[in-house]
Amino acid sequence: MILYRWQGSAPNFGDELNTVLWPRLLPDFFDDDPATRFLGIGSVLDRRHADANLKLVAGSGYGGYLQPPLLDRRWHIAWVRGPRTARMLALPDALGFGDPASLLPCAGLVPNLPRLRVGFMPHFESAARGAWDAAARAAGIVLIDPRGDPLAIAAAIASCHVLLSEALHGAIVADALGVPWIAIEPLSAIHRPKWQDWADSLGLIIRFQHLPASSMPERARLSHLAAFHAGRGFLDRHVDRLRPVRADWFLDRAIQALRRAALAEPQLSDRRALDRCQNRMLEQLRQLRQIHLRPRGGSDYQPVPPGL
Repeated sequence: MILYRWQGSAPNFGDELNTVLWPRLLPDFFDDDPATRFLGIGSVLDRRHADANLKLVAGSGYGGYLQPPLLDRRWHIAWVRGPRTARMLALPDALGFGDPASLLPCAGLVPNLPRLRVGFMPHFESAARGAWDAAARAAGIVLIDPRGDPLAIAAAIASCHVLLSEALHGAIVADALGVPWIAIEPLSAIHRPKWQDWADSLGLIIRFQHLPASSMPERARLSHLAAFHAGRGFLDRHVDRLRPVRADWFLDRAIQALRRAALAEPQLSDRRALDRCQNRMLEQLRQLRQIHLRPRGGSDYQPVPPGL
């Protein structure tokens, strides 16, 4: 069985969590046999997996980046990220247990640290194109770069007394660790629906704060030019030329907005709802291990019954 994760031009915290979480929760479960693909953290439920004979799904979501998958006997759905993903795939809402990154404290991978600082995690695209490192320093906030080592990032989150996060999995991990968080609305609209998918699994109403683009390259990726593959390529090739354009103006706006956002009231999910989601996910993992160890027959696709 292959442990799948999305990989882009730079590591991304949520996707890289797969590499540390699943070997801890499911030891000796993965054997690099490409016939079976394990889909965990990430918005990866789509048609990119057509070549795998069997797909085991443990908490993945639909992100709208590609067409949704066509479920058949080659898919085994233990649970999905939230009710919105479930409805998109014509599954029962009850299978939207939650995001598996919420299981990080259950795996014993994060140290118990003093909570001494305010942190900010931008989306990995914002971190690459924006000037958020400089903006955070000027605002007196510690930047947590989502492109680093996932365990180091989780420890950095654990050391915060509040986390501002544009990255969904920054908020999810903070919530699971009991670190109050402030949601920053993703600058790119395509990344917003997955927040609601996760929130619905916990009965959360997210109070988003808004930050403007912190640089011209970040702003340019929101333009009509970026809607086309050729346009995105053009912007990427000229990022160094765009970065100095009105740099001080973009940076000043970002600093002031970040300071205002840090004054917002932080959130945490209801601990009873989080416990319920974690327990359901852990139970499904126990069942997945049992099913995986049994000889597989040719029966049609059936989701694991929810609510156990």
